[in-house]
Amino acid sequence: MARFIAKLGLMAAAATLATPALAQDPGSRQTREFVQAAAQSDQFEIMEAQTVLAQSQTPRVRAFAEAMIQAHRQTSADLLQAVQKAGLKLPNPGIGGDQSAFLAALQSQRGPDLDRTYLRQQALAHRSALAVEQGYAASGDEATVRQAAVAAVPIITSHLKMAEQMEAEAGGS
Repeated sequence: MARFIAKLGLMAAAATLATPALAQDPGSRQTREFVQAAAQSDQFEIMEAQTVLAQSQTPRVRAFAEAMIQAHRQTSADLLQAVQKAGLKLPNPGIGGDQSAFLAALQSQRGPDLDRTYLRQQALAHRSALAVEQGYAASGDEATVRQAAVAAVPIITSHLKMAEQMEAEAGGS
């Protein structure tokens, strides 16, 4: 599982390294990679939650998904505002390859399996997102973007705790 979490955290950064134009964009490599990873993480959370709202019949899981959409739209808006204020290029839209695979796996599930898969993936995704946000919050070199990361850390921490608790209650792990 630790390998999986590390892979999630690195996938967005690796995708940004493959873009030649990225080296010419304003801001440090650290900041560009963080912005892309954080934006992809938010988008992934939103897309998974939308899938669950379309398919799950479990009120508690649906409520969690609704909360994820609301919170990640806000953290995404906060990040984009910080990026614009710092004069940086907006992140590329979409999610990473591994995130796409997770989303496809979730979309193939139904009933209780959908709920368990969603909660397991949310715990993993939030662990990865927390590591990315905490890293930039601690040592990011663009103050405005770092403030957005600092603000996101308690939100993601809360989401992780909720996801882990719900996963345990659903019999996941």
